[in-house]
Amino acid sequence: MPVCAVCSTEAEDDAKFCAEFGASFAEDEGLSTSEAMVAMAAEYEATIRENPEDAAARYSLGLARMYERKWGRAAEQFQRVIALEPEYADAHGNLSVCLSKLGQPERAMEHIERAIELDPQKKRYRKVKRQLDGRTH
Repeated sequence: MPVCAVCSTEAEDDAKFCAEFGASFAEDEGLSTSEAMVAMAAEYEATIRENPEDAAARYSLGLARMYERKWGRAAEQFQRVIALEPEYADAHGNLSVCLSKLGQPERAMEHIERAIELDPQKKRYRKVKRQLDGRTH
């Protein structure tokens, strides 16, 4: 069963991409960034230069950086999204994943708990929280 390197979501055996983030399960793609992702990130960065308060562009750039496994750069974008829109549950959830990858499980736990508080129906948040529980205790 493939597991997403970005969000740790398990997928069906025949899945080619993560349903949550679009990350490829192909072994050779995990080591390089697709040209399309680089182009998309450049487009989001241009949008942000024109409008620094565009939370949607910052969120999308954060996702692109997660796909590239640039956890610090992704975390920065999600933090800025949260500063603009404090109740953006997915930004808290994704920031949690980034912080965990950066070796900050306590901060990651704070953000995943906030994501759960904002959107208690999202199962992925609870899964991330269970994974973090093992790292913070």
